[in-house]
Amino acid sequence: MKYATLLGIAFLALVVWAGTPVSWAGDGRNISSVNGGVTASPGETYGTLSTVNGNVHVGRGATADHAKTVNGEISVEDSAKLGEVNTVNGSLEIGDDVTIERTASTVNGSVELGKRTHVGGDVSTVSGEIELKGAEVGGKLTTRNGDIDLSDGARVRGGILVKKSNDDSWGWKKDKPLHVHICSTCVVDGELRFERPVELRVDQGAKIGQVIGDEVTRR
Repeated sequence: MKYATLLGIAFLALVVWAGTPVSWAGDGRNISSVNGGVTASPGETYGTLSTVNGNVHVGRGATADHAKTVNGEISVEDSAKLGEVNTVNGSLEIGDDVTIERTASTVNGSVELGKRTHVGGDVSTVSGEIELKGAEVGGKLTTRNGDIDLSDGARVRGGILVKKSNDDSWGWKKDKPLHVHICSTCVVDGELRFERPVELRVDQGAKIGQVIGDEVTRR
């Protein structure tokens, strides 16, 4: 009887924990939530920052291996260090002097990277703009339904890929051209591959790789 009672208490405690908006552990901790936001305090160190329905906010100078959510945006203040950031339905707003060792990705949302921010791998979205304000990306930029804007000396080492829109799979409509802008002090190493109509604006002085695509309008 006592054993059954203990099991019941343990199960009740688990249910209460699962419904709690945020859970904390010790140093180098993970923070998780189901229905609520998650915040990493400035200058602190964490493992994983995760939620399902809520935003993730990383304070100035904080460190974490992984920041992720399903329905929410991820915002990162200046000088933070992360291993990886990704969301499904939400934007990525990354400040200045941020280091992301691996990838930064979203499905339905925009991506904005600040000055001197460095992403070691790919930066990707499906439906959203990508804006690099003086940031550097070690991998490639990938989108399907969003414009791309590189400014303030941004650099992309792995090229650019604009994928074909799924909306045109039956040929019922003509894709509206996306806009890709590369500033005069910006560099794109590798190929710029466009699988759908694109209006490409490359300012004088910019350095880019080979442009590949049947429907590219240069201006």
